[in-house]
Amino acid sequence: NWNAGITSPLSTLTFNTVQGWNGNIGLYYRKNYDEYKRYLSLNSTINYGFSDERLRGSLSATYKFNNISRPFLTVSAGVKAQQFNASEPISTTLNSQFSLFAEKNYLKIYDKSFVEIAYSEELFNGFRLYSSLSYQRRKALFNTTDQAWYPQSDRDYTSNNPLDATAYGTAPFETHHILKLDVNARINFGQRYMSYPDSKVNISNSKYPTLLLGYEKGFSSSISDYDFDQIKGRLTQGFNMADKGRFQYNLKAGWFFNADDIAFMDYHHFNGNQTHIGQGSYLDVFNNLPYYSLSTNKSYMELHLEHDFNGFIMGKIPLLNKLNFNLIVGAHALATPDNKPYQEYTVGIDNIGWGKFRFLRLDYVRSYQSGYQSDAIMFGLKFF
Repeated sequence: NWNAGITSPLSTLTFNTVQGWNGNIGLYYRKNYDEYKRYLSLNSTINYGFSDERLRGSLSATYKFNNISRPFLTVSAGVKAQQFNASEPISTTLNSQFSLFAEKNYLKIYDKSFVEIAYSEELFNGFRLYSSLSYQRRKALFNTTDQAWYPQSDRDYTSNNPLDATAYGTAPFETHHILKLDVNARINFGQRYMSYPDSKVNISNSKYPTLLLGYEKGFSSSISDYDFDQIKGRLTQGFNMADKGRFQYNLKAGWFFNADDIAFMDYHHFNGNQTHIGQGSYLDVFNNLPYYSLSTNKSYMELHLEHDFNGFIMGKIPLLNKLNFNLIVGAHALATPDNKPYQEYTVGIDNIGWGKFRFLRLDYVRSYQSGYQSDAIMFGLKFF
């Protein structure tokens, strides 16, 4: 009823202009109780950067109390090189490839030392509460290497400052420490369940959306201007439309208070994509938007819509219906007080490949902001 293991640093070896070549050694241990209804999980990661010559590491312990309301308690601490966007939209693997082969270093990171305690539990059917309290010390990092396998004559590496690509010696924020409180609730409307003496199995209901409500507070910062409050909400749903495919949407909105001069990592960052390679869900990303160009510390709204026709259209076209491709259309929009509204419209084909190997999706993306802005072809590789 237990297992343990170690991950090789060779499988996690990546490159960025701050750490240079760096890799992780991961250790994990899990002990199961009551036929997997309870468990204790321990994880640790050690990271070393060969260019900045810095050793970083983290530890975490998670305990699951039961299989009915599924309460989880996690305590973690450590030091890590953290992306400014906590959603981490920039793949470290892709960043390595674009850096070394094209001299494009999209990854922007800072040094984060932290101690955190987090707890979550389903308080009643369909209502789950998430909470966390953390202490963080944040420090700016700078490029330490200009290594590139194919240096480009028309460009150099940009700085590690996401606010200014040419600010090589300028930090985007001052070194500081801060306490952060996060309280979030997830409401699954219409959720059904099956109940057993020692467990509960939840069954989602696609007829109703899922609502997420959250409050985030930064306080007791060593720089008082970095204190802030934010309330946010998110509404998501996906449902089948008979033989006409599947429709999904993701709506987000948020408001900052007392946040005029906060540190940049505490802004709301929209998930952009400058690699033209799609990863994971397309319902939470703007695939033609630079990563930090529209980040905001004020109010914001973003909307993602996508409809996958499955075989409803492509299946009716002679010859093409033999390929089993799927037509997908999408629309994405965001709005902030300081910028004109931004929109993207997409048309794509999914399920490209042969036999059981359907690993490719192609999308044409066209973006607008005060008129036409640009377009791009997206390659969605499902093994990334």
